Amino acid sequence: MAGTVTGLTQEDGHTIGFVLGCYFTEAIDLAELRKWCEHVIITNEVQDIPQYMFDLVSVASPGEILSIIGFSAGGVSRQEDEALYGIAFGRGRDVFDPPLGPVEAKRALQTKPDVLQRFRDVFPFIELMT
Repeated sequence: MAGTVTGLTQEDGHTIGFVLGCYFTEAIDLAELRKWCEHVIITNEVQDIPQYMFDLVSVASPGEILSIIGFSAGGVSRQEDEALYGIAFGRGRDVFDPPLGPVEAKRALQTKPDVLQRFRDVFPFIELMT
């Protein structure tokens, strides 16, 4: 049974903005971004899926992502961004030049449990130990 994809358009970019926030904080990697695209394609009606999702499935370089999407999707708040770093560190990622350390990021995640729940909802195929 197909679902209804939301938050992937220029007018409403809350879902793609969250996914990009996850990618840029290193809470997910490029392979997981592609897997998320596949998940969206498989679980939704084709006519409801923006064309860029089909292109993101095979994205090879981080530099291509924004040009493939073709619009600024917005993003996450500073508090959500910090919580996403908490997920990245919790997953054992070697985060490049983070704006806060692992202890602060974990604390940020604890103050924003909705970010962890949203991560689980958006990426049901990723197991978290957090």
